[in-house]
Amino acid sequence: MRSFLICIILLLPACSANTSFFTRKTSLEVRSMGLHKVLLNVDCSTIVCTPGFANEGDIWMTDIPLDQLIAGNVTNGQIIHLQVLWTPVAGKTPLASSSTNLTIKQIIIVDGEIGIYGGGGYCWSSGHPNKGMQLSIEGATIALQEHSSGFNDLLTPATMTGYVSSQPDAIVARQIATAAARITQ
Repeated sequence: MRSFLICIILLLPACSANTSFFTRKTSLEVRSMGLHKVLLNVDCSTIVCTPGFANEGDIWMTDIPLDQLIAGNVTNGQIIHLQVLWTPVAGKTPLASSSTNLTIKQIIIVDGEIGIYGGGGYCWSSGHPNKGMQLSIEGATIALQEHSSGFNDLLTPATMTGYVSSQPDAIVARQIATAAARITQ
């Protein structure tokens, strides 16, 4: 029994140092299917969720520091809005290549030039917007919808796949949404 307790005590620091043992990290990527075959790894430092209006929840992601977003000083970065329209139910949800329960809006800013991508696809969701949501996105498609005159589109058409884990924060979600609306006007 004493050896067992010593083993547990020695393993606890290792487990806490490696949080991926308990939770999966966010790993989302956008892969161009066009001529350039660009791969964009989405590495956002802020990922929050909030209950949606007439949907199952919203996830807002950005790699732009919040102080820059709030001040409107954005020259490079991205904002992604994932909106879960409905939650699949095991045994009751038909799976087809045309199934869509997720909408995507991705805003990419490069040297002040803006590209707005939109699309949708299918995701498996878990959790709840009030406690934290996780999405596993399976080959959603996105394409350039709008852009400023100097924006160079290297992605369209593209697919978005991966896993997203978010924490609930309605205030930060509102700040990102407001910044996104200001940027795209």
